[in-house]
Amino acid sequence: MTKNKIKKIASKQLAEKGYEQATLSSIAKEVGIKTPSIYAFFKNKEDLFMTVYRDMLEDYYQYIQHSIEQVTAGNVKEKLYRILQELSHYHLSQPEKTQSYMRLALSFPPTFNQEVKDTFNELEQHLCEILHEIFLDGINKREIKNQPLDDLVASFLCVMDGVFLELIYYPEDKYRKRLEQVWNVYWLGISTPLNQN
Repeated sequence: MTKNKIKKIASKQLAEKGYEQATLSSIAKEVGIKTPSIYAFFKNKEDLFMTVYRDMLEDYYQYIQHSIEQVTAGNVKEKLYRILQELSHYHLSQPEKTQSYMRLALSFPPTFNQEVKDTFNELEQHLCEILHEIFLDGINKREIKNQPLDDLVASFLCVMDGVFLELIYYPEDKYRKRLEQVWNVYWLGISTPLNQN
């Protein structure tokens, strides 16, 4: 389908060139259509790349949610660690998509700012709801310390953000070692003494 091909090529060029250099004309040329044909699907360049960004976020959050659902019988430690492992797997197995996301997230034109924030917050809210349930269950089972749920969720989201940046900057072997180091310290910080191993 032409619309999907346009989005695929836009994402590819974004990863290779960045937002400014990924022009509608270069995208149309690679798709094999005339530039005006893109306007049958997207209002303008910003609309195209906002759609690409939303698709990437939706794909990522659906992947994480599905991964969590596979460990419904696990304890809070297993579920949280699984999220970090799946985050790693997702980005390591899809370097082009990850590069596209990074380029877009770090170089949005000013006119994108509010829409980007709204999209990100809307999709992150689903993850927050899942994390709330995981942490509440962990507190009720005395696996983790009784702390405000919002604080626990915020701290874990920061760990996820940090892990994502580590993925970008380090080779895989060094990254995996640092992931273990970060995870061990984080878990010691939130777990009850009986659950720290």
